Amino acid sequence: MSSDDLVQAIGQAIGALEPVYLGKAAESDLYEASLLVLCIEAAQAAGGTALLTQDGLTPAPALRFRTQPGNLWSGPFTYVLVSFPALQKRLEIHLGVYMMAATSKVAHECDVAIIDHQEAERSRQAGVYPRSRGLVAAIEAKDYKGSPPLGVGRGFLGLAHELGEKKCSLVFPGRSSTNLGALIAKRASEAYAELWPGTEAAERLRSRLDQAIRNWKASL
Repeated sequence: MSSDDLVQAIGQAIGALEPVYLGKAAESDLYEASLLVLCIEAAQAAGGTALLTQDGLTPAPALRFRTQPGNLWSGPFTYVLVSFPALQKRLEIHLGVYMMAATSKVAHECDVAIIDHQEAERSRQAGVYPRSRGLVAAIEAKDYKGSPPLGVGRGFLGLAHELGEKKCSLVFPGRSSTNLGALIAKRASEAYAELWPGTEAAERLRSRLDQAIRNWKASL
């Protein structure tokens, strides 16, 4: 799938991308944006209503996402605010934001992050990194047409250890090598090879995110 294909798929799913963003976005950025669409679909499957916004109140006139990692409170960038009927809790979905690990107190980039709204609000109001305790799910996206190197897998497992193994997924459009698959196979984290919009791998990840959101909804 080319950059043009990704732009078309994103536009059909959630609306037009801002021209300035398109002028800066690499294919890897568009790949991450397509994963945000997948997160929205998972949230909707879990009963949520999604608002693409820059201020938390009104719809974004055009979609502008980060092309470099940054702080959640910086912007204006488009994110997703998800509400649920008869539930006070809400979720946010962000691209390219830093999360603070609970144990090491080190901030790590999340390519795609689904975050409890209260934790995101705390981050915005205080200008501090959101804590991993408020992370519902995270996606590490690698735009590799072949298998990512084994070092990428090791780095992903380190990230998952910091942010929560059950919360983290590694995704890429290429096929997985045997070694990379074996490295992650016995972990609580998951890897999704050959993942593009509309693929079977995308559906499996959507189901995983759907369940993660349902578990979050049921938690106190």
